[in-house]
Amino acid sequence: MAKRRTIGQILAGFGRITEEDVARALEYQREHGGYFGEALLALGLVSQEELDWGLASQFDLPYVFPEADAIDPEAASLVSPEWALAHLTLPILKTQDTLTVVVDSPMKTEAVDQLQARTDLKIELALASPHVIRDLIRQVYARAAAFEEGDRPVPLSLEEVFGMALDAASSRFGISARGVRAWGWFEDAGTIRRRPLNGLWEAQLRDMLVPALPPEVAAKGRGQWTAQLNRKGIVSSVDVRYMGDETGQEFLFRPVHERLILEERFSPPPPGILSEIRLLARSGSARFLVLTEPQGLGYELLPHLPLLLLDPAWRSLYVNDKEGGAAKEAFSLDLPPGSPERWKEELEAVRAFHFDVVTVDLGGSPSLWLDLCLDLAACAFVRWDPAEKLRTAYDAGVRWELRIVQGEGGSLQWSLEPLRG
Repeated sequence: MAKRRTIGQILAGFGRITEEDVARALEYQREHGGYFGEALLALGLVSQEELDWGLASQFDLPYVFPEADAIDPEAASLVSPEWALAHLTLPILKTQDTLTVVVDSPMKTEAVDQLQARTDLKIELALASPHVIRDLIRQVYARAAAFEEGDRPVPLSLEEVFGMALDAASSRFGISARGVRAWGWFEDAGTIRRRPLNGLWEAQLRDMLVPALPPEVAAKGRGQWTAQLNRKGIVSSVDVRYMGDETGQEFLFRPVHERLILEERFSPPPPGILSEIRLLARSGSARFLVLTEPQGLGYELLPHLPLLLLDPAWRSLYVNDKEGGAAKEAFSLDLPPGSPERWKEELEAVRAFHFDVVTVDLGGSPSLWLDLCLDLAACAFVRWDPAEKLRTAYDAGVRWELRIVQGEGGSLQWSLEPLRG
């Protein structure tokens, strides 16, 4: 069997690096540890794409640039979006006896073994960059959700469509009416989703929106105003813009709520990370460790994460043992400081309220309270002390690490990675 060439030999053979570059990278590797490829990246000698291509060549794997439209839906449906994101692994083609899977590393033996055991198919690997796979996962499962929703031709009520918009934490949604036909639409992580409305939408709008259409705006056929939107007793302010004539009407709604103030105070994550957090939260099994730099940022930010990241209609609870400060800025359960043995009864009583999301900032050993807090809601954000072992959280069922670093000027850098126990 021919000896497998090294990454250095492959890249040098194609003129991407020189012998001097190899020597520099080896010296860097001796001083800092890690892989040879990581040394090449750290020294700026190759790009991530070039390194990934070299890795694919080393293992005789195809290096692919898959498009979401070309992914086999049957293959993608074999795994959940949470599993795909956690492993950065996505099935892209299924035949009678083989399953082609795109991975970011040929070393993904655990994920491949799981797929092989689950499907009893021969697994063929293809390689792509991590950011390409992340984008692909978001697009594939967003399109699948859109297909399922759009497959229901029955017109919906305006309340249902507005509910979808707010559940997706949409920054803008609206109504388009032409003659007797009307559609509700909303933006969901960059994708516009449209739903047919039933013929009662105008009456429903008058019931939900105050004022629904001021007389002076109706007379001019265009205008802008601030109104209160009441959805199942949840009232929120919206900025409304309107255009209309004898042929039709257009309403544009933009939520005006605390999130806008929060986004001025805390810069939100980029759309890709925000989309993944919402995808995981909607899956019903999202558990996030929150680590911040500096640590004080976590105490300040944690109570606001549900409003900043999720639908404001989600019922959230902030569990803490702090006195004053952030505890006063969110609906909270204030536990006595330094008394973990006294918390169990109060936490068990709160569980009956079935909150949508809980944020947790407690002292003492996590082994005394973590399981109880995670049982309070399907989605949880737990501020974590770096001195505590990550294994404790992993064993309790936490699978994601949300890291937030405050940079110069107060801007925040966000990262979301699977938690490794």
